Amino acid sequence: MTPPGQIARQLLGRHFVSAGNVYRRIFVDLEKVVDVFERELPRNARVLDIGGGDGALVERLLNRRPDLQVSMCDLAPNIGAFLSEPNRAKVQLHPATEFGQMTGVYDAVTIADVIHHVPVAQRDPFFADLAKACERWGARKLILKDVEPSGWRSRLAVWTDRYITGDRHVVPFSRACFANHARSHFARACRHSAVPGWPNYCEVLSW
Repeated sequence: MTPPGQIARQLLGRHFVSAGNVYRRIFVDLEKVVDVFERELPRNARVLDIGGGDGALVERLLNRRPDLQVSMCDLAPNIGAFLSEPNRAKVQLHPATEFGQMTGVYDAVTIADVIHHVPVAQRDPFFADLAKACERWGARKLILKDVEPSGWRSRLAVWTDRYITGDRHVVPFSRACFANHARSHFARACRHSAVPGWPNYCEVLSW
C-alpha cells in the first residue's frame, strides 16, 4: 500500500514543497537547526549529508553557506526535491546509495532525522561502519540531529512517521543512546550538544 505521504506528494505536485515546509514546521524549526550546522562547519568544508531525503535542511544551509561543497546520499531512489535550482546545481546527489558506498574526501558528515528510522538492532553496526567510513574519508567532524523521545511533539512525530511517511518500525533515538554509541565508536572525539527547539537536539563530535 502506498503511504499517505507519497499520495500527498503526487496530488500536490508543484505545491508539495510549500506544503511540506508548512507541515515540517509543526515538528521543527529548521532555521534553528541550521544555526547549529552553520557555526559548526568550517569554511569551504566538503560535507557528506547522509540520508538527506528531500534536501530541505541542505537547501537552507547552502542559502547561508554557499562556500560549502555538499554531497548527499540516501537509500531512497529520488532525493533533493526541496533543493532550489541554484542549490541543486551545487549538490552532488547519490540516490539509492548507502553511505558505505561513498568514496572521496569529506571534512564533515551530517545526519539529520535518520537514526530513528534505523532498526534498533542495526544501530550499533551503523555507527561502527560510520566510524570506519569517517576514517576512510578523512572526516574530522560529525553533526547529528534527531528527536528526544519526550513530549507531545515527539509522540506526534513518531505517529506521523509510522502512519503518514509509512515507516511502521520507527523507534525514537535519544541523546543518551547517541552518547553510548559515541563512546563505543568515536572514543577520541570531543562531544557537545545543542537544543534547537525541544525535543529536537543536535550532537556534535570533533576529533
